[in-house]
Formats: sequence, structure tokens, C-alpha cells
Amino acid sequence: MSYAETPKDTVKRFSRSWDSTDHESLIAELISVAKETNREPDTYHFEVNIDGRIIDPNTKRPILEFITEGEEKDVARKLEEWASQNHEGMALWISPKKEGVYPCPKVIMHKIAYLPNGTKTVLNSVILFEAEIENPRYKRKTLYTLPDSEENIFRILSWINRKSKEEINTETTQKTSKERAIYYADQIQSGISHYQVIQEMQRSGFLGENSISCPGGSTFSGIVESNSSIFSIDAGGGKFVNNCGTCGMQINAFISSGYKCSSCGGTYLGC
Repeated sequence: MSYAETPKDTVKRFSRSWDSTDHESLIAELISVAKETNREPDTYHFEVNIDGRIIDPNTKRPILEFITEGEEKDVARKLEEWASQNHEGMALWISPKKEGVYPCPKVIMHKIAYLPNGTKTVLNSVILFEAEIENPRYKRKTLYTLPDSEENIFRILSWINRKSKEEINTETTQKTSKERAIYYADQIQSGISHYQVIQEMQRSGFLGENSISCPGGSTFSGIVESNSSIFSIDAGGGKFVNNCGTCGMQINAFISSGYKCSSCGGTYLGC
């Protein structure tokens, strides 16, 4: 993608694959487009199978199959190894701006979590911002690992704020919501022209004004919720909880409406 290409032009270019994309994957791709062009954190998750492979939950295929060889795939291999060998923790990848490929820097935060059925997951949050990054080649090939804590999330967000000199918006907005992505996916799969859908996406603000770093599916940064809203996943009103909000007992699990704390009996009613 060249710097002269607008977000609308980029979306037109890779919309050619929409007709052959399954519904759930198309929704995920549209959400990524909306978040990235509106400079909102893009949150999604991977699953870790019994062989220790990180897989895309929609296609059930290893994420390494979607990534071309190079520094980014090397980092994805490190992420897979880290996720398979650890029961908890966070990881961080910094991708500086790269001429003709990435129009701006991005940070991807990763967090090990578990679904109610015991499936290990890697929660991911991508944040794009404008800044100059020192030692870009070293940072691009490095996966940083650190303890899972709200303090570390705060430190990462503070670093981004200092670098970009802007406050990062971590709240989900209605214009980039999953409901709107489902609406546009339904339009696309009902046969409405891609051009017409893209025009409506732009008018509504779902398609923002900022550049897109790469077409969906070509990297591992575009394919539940903790005390910080920086990690989230749609799962029927549930969320990932570190500690019980009533007694403070450690939970560290993804819970849904009706969950009862084993210590105090407090019931989670959903959000």
C-alpha cells in the first residue's frame, strides 16, 4: 500500500476476497478495518490447541498459515512458543512504521486467558498511533514478555501516550461496533455491490480516515475482558475477570452471566 492510497481505496482493493469469505471471518475483518481506520484498539482472540498451536477461532487453522515469511512470522512463532509454555502472563510486540508497508507504528498486547470450557486463549489488542520509534529494526523482531497486571497495561498505554502525545481511546464506540459489522457483512453476502457498502461505511463513520496498515488476513494483527477494557471478546455478555469484585478472591477466568464466586457466593449478572 502506498501512502497516497486512501482507506477507501485500500478497502476497495481487498474487498475482492469478500465474496469467498465466510460470515464470521468477514465480520472480524470489517471490525478490524473499522477499528484501524478510526484509531481504536482492535481486540480479538486466538485459541491454543492441545498441540500448543495458536489457531484462528473462526477457521480453526494455525495462524502461522496466514502469515508470510519474515520478521512478523518469526515473532508469531515466538508468541506461539510463549503461549504453549506458560499458564499466564502478557506479551508485547512493537511494530514501527515501515515505508510502503506500515503507515504508522502499532503495538499489540497479548494476554493468556481461559474460556469457561477450559480452552486456553490468547487475548490480543492492537493499538495504532503516530510516533517515531527508536531502534525500529530491533523492536520489530522482539517479543517482550511480562507479568499479567493492570499496572503493566497502564505502563504500556502511558508509553504510547507519551510517544504519540495523544490520549489513547480504549472505549468501544457504537460506530465501530460488532452490530454494525454484522449489518455490513449481511449486506455484502446478500449481493449488494461492494462499492455501495463501502460508500455507506464511509458515510456512517464505520470506515474512518486513517490509513490501514495491511489487508486483513496477511498478518497476525488483524485476524475476555479484564479490569481494563483494552482486552475484550464478544461471548454472550461475559468477561475475563482477574478478581471477584465483592471479596477480591482471584478468579483469573472468563465468566458469563450467572457465575458465582466460590468464596463469597457473589453472582455475576452480566454487563
